[in-house]
Formats: sequence, C-alpha cells, structure tokens
Amino acid sequence: MKLRLLRNAEQGGGLFDIPPTGTVTPVGSVLDSRDRRFGMNTSSTLYWSTLKMYEECPQKFVWSKGWDQYDCGYGPGERKPKPEQRSRHHAVFGIVIQQAIEDMYNLELYRDPKNLTARMLEIGEKEFDRQIEKPRNNINYSEAKMTRAEMWDLCADGITGFVQTMKAHRFLGPYAKAEVDLVGWIDTWSPIGGRADTIIKREDTGVTIIDGKNTKYKMQYTDPDQLRWYALLYKLLYKVMPDRLAYVWYRFPTGLVTTDKEGTETIETGVEWVEFDEADLQGLAQRALEAKAAMKAEQFDPVPSPKVCNFCDFLTVCDARKTQRAANSAKRNKKNQITEITEAKAGFADWSL
Repeated sequence: MKLRLLRNAEQGGGLFDIPPTGTVTPVGSVLDSRDRRFGMNTSSTLYWSTLKMYEECPQKFVWSKGWDQYDCGYGPGERKPKPEQRSRHHAVFGIVIQQAIEDMYNLELYRDPKNLTARMLEIGEKEFDRQIEKPRNNINYSEAKMTRAEMWDLCADGITGFVQTMKAHRFLGPYAKAEVDLVGWIDTWSPIGGRADTIIKREDTGVTIIDGKNTKYKMQYTDPDQLRWYALLYKLLYKVMPDRLAYVWYRFPTGLVTTDKEGTETIETGVEWVEFDEADLQGLAQRALEAKAAMKAEQFDPVPSPKVCNFCDFLTVCDARKTQRAANSAKRNKKNQITEITEAKAGFADWSL
C-alpha cells in the first residue's frame, strides 16, 4: 500500500509543498470536539501522545481512545472503561509547574522581575491545591512516597529552578508564549497537532521551542521525537524550520551542582538541546501516515512489554501481558537438567587429549 507522503514525492511534490490550513490558536482554545469527546476516526487530528501510544501498543491505544466503529466490547467506537482509578500524583508536578510558567509568559508577569518568583509560586500553590483536591487525580501519598508538603516543595523547587534557567538562557523575546496549540496538515487528508509548552522568537537566536520535564533522571521516559514533532508542525504551518529545540529540566536548573555515582561533579545547564533536520521531520510524517493507515485497517493487536505495561491503566485486565508474564515466570522456574558438578564421580580426566 503506497502512503500519501511517498506518492507526493513520486509526483514531484514535497512534504512541505502543501499549503498549511492550520493556525496557532490562542491558549485555552478547544480543538475539534470529535477528537476530545468521542472515539477517534480517519479524520481525527493525530497528536504526538496518540502516535506514541499506538506505536507502543495498538491495543492500549484503541482501549484508551476508541476508534470509529471498532468494538472493544462496549459498543462501536466506545472506549474501554478503566478498571481502576490510579493515583496521578506523578502528573501533578508537571501540571503545577507548567501552570506557573504559562501565566508567566501569557500574562507577561516577567515585566515585573522583582516580584516574578513570588507571583509564580503563588500561582503554583493555588494550582497545586486544585490538583490535589481533584477526585480524578486520586492522590495516594503512600504510592507517591511523599507527603503533601513534600510534593509542594518539589513543585516550588521546579518553579524557582525554571526562572533560574530561563534567565540564564534568555528564554524571553518579542514573542514568548506558552501552551501554543499547533495544527498542520501532512496532506489534504492528514491533520496532525500538538501543544508546545513554550515558543520564543528572538533576533539573535531565532525560533526556540522548549518542553519542560520534571523527570527524576534526565532523558528517562523522554523521547526527543516529541520536540521534533513540534518542529514538524511549525514547519508545516510556517514553511520554515525552527532554529532550536530544547528540553528544560525542572529538577536540574542552571547552576545546580550534581554528583554522579563515581563522585564526578557536574554544573547543570538546565537544558538538553535536541538536534534535528528535515529528514527527521519527514520520518515523523511518514510514521504518522503509517500509523493512521494501520488504525484504519483496525490493526489493534497488543504488544506487551514491561516498560509500557507498568504504566498502563489496563494492566490488570490485559490477557496478553498476563500470558507474557506467565511464560517469563515458567522460563525462570524451569528445572535445571544439569547435575551439580559436585555430584560427579571421583576420578581423573586428562583435558589435554
């Protein structure tokens, strides 16, 4: 089956020759309700998180998102109900810190530098209280291995750390906006979208797209292709490449001194620059088309793996993962057929023969 991106190239057209019909939308705007309220279908906008989920496990995708008339056992297009409400303490940190950062940029709080940090902490604490009280977050402090006060301290450190990194790298400019919705079209039939944490435009450094991470270990559970996806969207919309992509580490702000297992000290920069070129963006566009084609063909077989399954809401009801774990356990418990060397009969063997 020839996908449209390949066909465009064969006909002399390029990926970025198709006029963009998407726009950068204001913060808080709501995209097509069909993508948000109901199961996905062939006309749905494909987001990075959705593509990533499908590539990791098609079954997890269709159970979480639903698809057209595909029946997961609860009616055509219906999502599979989550068997349990898991604690979302891990999500609270990033939400709280990003809310303070969003208001800093979009309300231009940086114009009052003297009170900036205090104002951001005030915003963060208000959002923290709101997230903690949300029933859907179902915060379990035992699972988090932190008290409520310790959770807020981590959020506060992330907010102050970001301010430090923002100043060091001059993440401000004539255009500096957070939570920017981007929607573009790979071709006439294939909309893709994403929400960039922050986009900054400056004369000296050009266009920079950054994404904040609260990960405990740098680059763990982090995929650089997420930022490249935003670069693809930007290119589709504006026909030019952004100049820089970077992850900002909330727990490793600029100037922090860390020590590794060998005792080597490192002065953190607060960021991780992500390299990219047009070939990377074309590869991501191809992956998007292939995933959408597979979804249309209803290819939703499970692909169990510990890395993905351990964070899946459907872990307890996934037969594929249960079967895989049972098989792995059987391998580990298989009786060793070789007798112990100490049981060998006495004697002498000449190994030089």
